[in-house]
Amino acid sequence: MGLVLSGGGATGLTHIGVMKALEENGVPIDYIAGASMGALVGGMYAAGYSPAQIDSLFHTELFQTMAAGGIEPRYQYYFKQDPPDASLISVKLDLDTTLQYSLPTNLREPALIDYEQMTMLGPVSALAGYDLDSLFVPFRCVASDITDQRSVTFSTGDLAQVVRASMSYPFYFKPIRVNGHLMMDGGLYNNFPSDVMYADFLPDFIVGSNVSYNSPPPSEDDLIGQLRAMMQERTMFELQCENGVIVEPQTTISLFDFSDPRLAIADGYAAAMARMPEILAQVQRRVSPEELQARRTTFRKRMPAMVFDQLRIHGLTRPQTRYVERSLDRGKEDLTPFSLKPKYFRLVADRNIAQLYPKATYAPDRKRFDLDLYVKREKNLQVRFGGMFSSRPINTGMVGLRYNLFGRSSAHIEASSYFGKFYAAGQVKLRAYLSTKAPLYLEPSFTLHRWDHFRSFSTFFDEVKPSFIVIREAFGGLNVGMGLDNKGLLRYDARYGETRDRYHQGADFTSRDTADVTTFRHFTTGLMIERNSLNRKQHPNAGESLMASLRFVTGEEFTDPGSINADGRTDFRAHHDWAVAKVTLDKYFLPRGIFKFGFLAEGVFSTMPAFQNYTASVIRAPAFQPTPESRTYFIDRFRSPKYVAGGVRTIIAVARNKFDLRMEGYVFQPYEPFSRANNNNTELSAAFTERYFIGSGSLIYQSPLGPVWFNMSYFDGLLEPWAWSLNFGYILFNQKAQE
Repeated sequence: MGLVLSGGGATGLTHIGVMKALEENGVPIDYIAGASMGALVGGMYAAGYSPAQIDSLFHTELFQTMAAGGIEPRYQYYFKQDPPDASLISVKLDLDTTLQYSLPTNLREPALIDYEQMTMLGPVSALAGYDLDSLFVPFRCVASDITDQRSVTFSTGDLAQVVRASMSYPFYFKPIRVNGHLMMDGGLYNNFPSDVMYADFLPDFIVGSNVSYNSPPPSEDDLIGQLRAMMQERTMFELQCENGVIVEPQTTISLFDFSDPRLAIADGYAAAMARMPEILAQVQRRVSPEELQARRTTFRKRMPAMVFDQLRIHGLTRPQTRYVERSLDRGKEDLTPFSLKPKYFRLVADRNIAQLYPKATYAPDRKRFDLDLYVKREKNLQVRFGGMFSSRPINTGMVGLRYNLFGRSSAHIEASSYFGKFYAAGQVKLRAYLSTKAPLYLEPSFTLHRWDHFRSFSTFFDEVKPSFIVIREAFGGLNVGMGLDNKGLLRYDARYGETRDRYHQGADFTSRDTADVTTFRHFTTGLMIERNSLNRKQHPNAGESLMASLRFVTGEEFTDPGSINADGRTDFRAHHDWAVAKVTLDKYFLPRGIFKFGFLAEGVFSTMPAFQNYTASVIRAPAFQPTPESRTYFIDRFRSPKYVAGGVRTIIAVARNKFDLRMEGYVFQPYEPFSRANNNNTELSAAFTERYFIGSGSLIYQSPLGPVWFNMSYFDGLLEPWAWSLNFGYILFNQKAQE
């Protein structure tokens, strides 16, 4: 009996239920042919997996991660991630090509599924001698050769590769090359390969499982439908012989909805059982579950262990190849899928590598696998656009440029600019990752930025009054980072910079008054250790971040009193030295439920001395800013050289984590904070005599570009403590010199 499995995306999970029903009733499956999702399910059966095992695999967290185009958390390397910025859109292009060749070709990254298919199906391909007739059951799958514009049937080759070629759905997974030809989803030209089944195996009886149909004509506004109609040929969803049955499961899941396989599998089982009397009447031979299990056990016991020997890199220059080889250095130990995996995904995370496809080929004489890595380097130039668009006057645009440098090391030069009334910045930096045994990067950088805090600061429509605090900063230096495991980072920095703060000591000033000006030229060096697994760069609801840092600052203060506060004062000059220790823990619980909870704890201990006046002192003091909105306010009550602070979050996440209702409350407890004395001088308040609170409620939609949210906040210490805003984008700034 031959089994034909159609394509159909997530609806193809119904094929598992069909196979379950056939095996439970003793109907033998002697041959399999599949397209797209049918090729994946059929290929796993041909590799010796039972329907129950395939069912279990599709229910695992690993499969859910693969279907989403993600990578397992323990193989996501924080060390290689870009520092968070306000970018919303990213476009990659080569300098010698046009933009049309640089648009994204896939919605899901295939790195994890490519690796897992190699490790799961590679040994069975070796056992079969790369002959698909010698698998547990003979197998055929079809793919679409985009190079020659024809359907291709695979009867030989690496099972992982041919299945991956067949399931490369356009715009979902990137296509791959097989023998130099670009292969896409088999369903484009033959979505129900019953003709292949009949021509190659000539079975007495065929059971077809079909969940795919020819698409209706596209409308004028349906771009995806138009593209699919141009690429896809009409398929004859019928059997090529008289003896056969087509099972057509009906399921409510959508094309790319892999979140709950149980429903689709149950629908497939029910549809097959409805046709089972007809199948049993025409298929006389029976195979018991015990016999099948014994055959599977015997077959899979013969598979060779996957141990890698030779490593071959394709698609790179010699210096680039050398960098990849050093990154995958195996030392003296045998390289197995388990020991290779962390090194492999560290390479996947490299920003100079656009695509990495692994292929394992068995060498019987050495009883080892050779590993071929097909590497496509990233495009030369990346352009990023983003910013913050708000009902409050904090609107900010952002543009970033990055040029990749790939040779014996992986490096890039990056320039970014923020522009707006509230925040403006420019930054240039070079980051080079070294292929050392311990993962290291070197990063010289130069940054200048400015925060302009207005006296009137409620809504976008208000008249903007003269600024009462303008903070300018310029600094340059060197960052040295070392990766610690997959989520850890140890960073040392040394910087020299200048801050120039213009401010009024109170609200009673006009545009004719001159501001006080404090300039601080300083050198700072610091050591930070961080572990970060937060799932978003803003408004996270899963993971955790633990950061501890030590910093030393030494510099010269120059303060020039303004017109209001001169009072016969002359310019002030002083030398300051201090150290700062800071610890922050940001943690979330119940990552997969609708209800999520989190807490934030932060402590700072600093020996920072007072500057010439109160405002200059609090500007330089560490600040507690636990929410995105709090980073846009200058509130002196939440600034102190020494403090402990913390709070809790309650989050209701619905619609597959697209909407969050987020409620937060925080308390700030300073220890001997700066306070304003007579004539705006600075004195220390008594310990633990002051305490302040922040409350926040947000409704957040995680759009494909970035977050859209409505926020209502309470800030203890403002004349008008309640504030609301409607926002789109990210409230993220460049790192300050003393951070």
